[in-house]
Amino acid sequence: MTKQRLVSRFLPRLSAVAVLTAALLTGAVSAPALAHTSPTRPAVVAGPAVKAPATRYVALGDSFTSGQGAPPYVLDGTPCLRSKQASYPIFANLVSPFKRVSNKACSGASTADVPAQLVGVSKETALVTLTVGGIDAGSNIVLAACAPDPVSTICLGTIQNSVAQLNVLAPKLVGTYGLVAATLPQAKIVVLSYPRQFKPGFSPLGDMLNGATDALNTVIVGSVAAMATPRVRFVDASQEFAAHGVGSRVPYFAFDPLNPYAPANFHPNALGNSFGYTRALVHDGVLRVR
Repeated sequence: MTKQRLVSRFLPRLSAVAVLTAALLTGAVSAPALAHTSPTRPAVVAGPAVKAPATRYVALGDSFTSGQGAPPYVLDGTPCLRSKQASYPIFANLVSPFKRVSNKACSGASTADVPAQLVGVSKETALVTLTVGGIDAGSNIVLAACAPDPVSTICLGTIQNSVAQLNVLAPKLVGTYGLVAATLPQAKIVVLSYPRQFKPGFSPLGDMLNGATDALNTVIVGSVAAMATPRVRFVDASQEFAAHGVGSRVPYFAFDPLNPYAPANFHPNALGNSFGYTRALVHDGVLRVR
């Protein structure tokens, strides 16, 4: 199936599912009955039990997987800012046979936080998706430094320091991927890229941050390659997010210009999570659209 045919098949389905899901969560429509009996048909006798294929799915990592850019958030007593209805793990669960057991990703999580996220995860997990490494490289520090004054020397110096941190990131990533693989021996581990957040040419700062994102993804690609196993693979979402950065006509990122400190800012919004990340997982064959 060509990529164009796959897109045409996937987009209407995802749109319908997303709208229906939002309606169900807000109580606008009633969920259909799970089953009914027909008086005109005889009862079906169940045959021998057939073991279902493993479909457990767990999401790990940082705010790009928790769904920070798509509020409202789950009120679970944590600062993880997990989207209640529009993170990419939720959309992935809706359009594929995989059953999302949990989204353990958390805002602000670094590679050092992934071991704790693995606690309690079933060894029968079949799929793991994660985004991690941005915090290790100092992305949160960059946003804090640049939000008040994007052209200040403090902002520019923080970006340069963040890029310098990439020199020590690769071993951390390799160690993290290896730990996930060892802890969940049956799982396919999918590492997603960080998409460019700004429309090219939108602002000098945006172009600089896009360049830093490219450098981060280069380290991630190399770290996945260093694992030398098909169980750990990289999915590049750059094509799906192209032309949809902050400043574009239809942005796939949340951004409130009146509140530069809004928690959702510069994270994939509902469109980015559905037509960006989820579509990339479908295009790369990780998800089989049902």
